Amino acid sequence: MKARLTFKCWNEKCKRTYSLFKEITDEQELIVACPFCRAEAVVRLDPFKQDKKSVFKGDGDDAQALGHAYHFPDVIPTEKPA
Repeated sequence: MKARLTFKCWNEKCKRTYSLFKEITDEQELIVACPFCRAEAVVRLDPFKQDKKSVFKGDGDDAQALGHAYHFPDVIPTEKPA
């Protein structure tokens, strides 16, 4: 799935927000570069990943996992690469 996401640069001298059109895959992190200061950044996707479940009314635990979806905030924080 491709989506336009807004990121905040981790660099103390920059701290600007920027928007990029990125492919969201099952990988656990993205590598992006700030277009203003050119600092490379890591974006961890796990905190924004939520499981989708289908729940049927009835006896017992009938919830079935249907995969996952991402729910991103308006501005996604970035981190300095290790």
